[in-house]
Amino acid sequence: MANEQNQIETIVSKLGEKIKRIRLEKGLSLKDLSVKSGISAAAIHKIESNGIIPTITTMMKISDALGKEVSYFIEERRGKRDVFFVQVQRRESIFTFKKGLKLHGISAKKYGDFMMTAAYAVVDVGAASGRNPMKHRGEELVYCLKGKMELRIGDQTYTLGPGDSIHFRTDINHSWKNTADAQAELIWVLAVEPS
Repeated sequence: MANEQNQIETIVSKLGEKIKRIRLEKGLSLKDLSVKSGISAAAIHKIESNGIIPTITTMMKISDALGKEVSYFIEERRGKRDVFFVQVQRRESIFTFKKGLKLHGISAKKYGDFMMTAAYAVVDVGAASGRNPMKHRGEELVYCLKGKMELRIGDQTYTLGPGDSIHFRTDINHSWKNTADAQAELIWVLAVEPS
């Protein structure tokens, strides 16, 4: 019991440090993260300096704004893995706040052991990445299996149909939308260079 309590305290004590590290890696100020997450800059600063422990709702908002799963911030690494095998019936859903987007993990769940992560994505008709374009460190590769997807990267718009793919650096403003009249199915790969 005491060991379990110590483990919880260790995880909580590292939350702020992890949030700050990812925020700085993405080149976000406290104000930038505040705007993206809807959490005040003062509260984020207190969380980062371990002045307060965030609620699960606050953590979900911050995680989404930083492009990470909540589990990234609360899981302790249990040693390096060289192989991660995912059977189709054991694919885990990946939580996202984006309406109309369903993600299923087909790779390792988090960074650390690997430089990339991938998901099988199902995008509903009309679903979009949001009003504001995204921008973050790394690269993305999107391969369209079924349906159509529109991606805007910088000033260019690309329409992906079955068999089409696009590979781009994510430090360019980018957004996506399903403008067709059927669901789209995609393989979505995100790679981040180690810092």
